[in-house]
Amino acid sequence: WHGAKKEAVIEHFARKAGIPESELEVNIEKIAENFMNSIDEAYFDEASTIGHIDAGLFGYFAQLKRAGIKIALDTGYPPHIQEGLVKRLGFDKIVDGYISSYQVAEGRPYPYMVHQLMERLRIENVRRVCKVGDSCRDVEEGLNAGCGLVVGVLSGADSKEALMAAGAHVVANCVTDLPVPRGPVRQAKLRLPDLS
Repeated sequence: WHGAKKEAVIEHFARKAGIPESELEVNIEKIAENFMNSIDEAYFDEASTIGHIDAGLFGYFAQLKRAGIKIALDTGYPPHIQEGLVKRLGFDKIVDGYISSYQVAEGRPYPYMVHQLMERLRIENVRRVCKVGDSCRDVEEGLNAGCGLVVGVLSGADSKEALMAAGAHVVANCVTDLPVPRGPVRQAKLRLPDLS
């Protein structure tokens, strides 16, 4: 369930616990509100120790940018949490785009966030997209989107075995372990169909 919309996770477990249909929505809203308050406190409190997964992450992102790679983030958190995290961690200064599952019809494992980011960043060919994530849902999202490379990383939710079983093409300890192209990536020329 890592990487899914939080309300979907709550609904699944509420149904599994046998909460009557008539009480489901109220309980989901109450639990989701408590969860979001806990997240706000854990991530945005002055005493929060949240930080980058690797000390070299910003340098790695800078190398990717110099090589012509666009960087985008997606999450199962609501937009206000994502935006707060992006700003708190300084990603707003280096990434090209980000999206929340609340901004598309369905979150992971559906491909909609990847496709929406591709549209925003004007990426024509999904085979040129590398989806990196730490959960099986991330891997499924990348595969469902048709990404040319789907990478699982061990800096978060799921194990190497689980990520490979979900279909990851490769698994790395951390995103910063992935190679950076030596030179700028060739820009694909936009090819419009001949309608004549």
